[in-house]
Amino acid sequence: MGTVIDLIATIVAILGLLGAVGYGGYLLMLQSVANKRPGASHLVADARKRLPAAGGLTLGALVALLLTSGGIAPDIIGLLLGGGIGLVSVNQLQAARRRLSNPGSSV
Repeated sequence: MGTVIDLIATIVAILGLLGAVGYGGYLLMLQSVANKRPGASHLVADARKRLPAAGGLTLGALVALLLTSGGIAPDIIGLLLGGGIGLVSVNQLQAARRRLSNPGSSV
């Protein structure tokens, strides 16, 4: 039973880490492209403002992944933490993409 929980917790934590790294990478690519375009300083400022949160999500996902190497209790904590971070990261990524497609609205 402990092996199954460990496997599920590890997979969820890895998926959370992938979501957090994907969000951070998207912001970095957005900032890089916006730096090269004239008149896109608002995008650079928006991406720069959100980068610390993306870094914090990535750090939290790494902690969740480390927690999955313990017993059953740390596995469950790592599962919840990794899943929550993954959901927040994907939600923030989708919100950033919506803001880009509708620059006039503040979502």
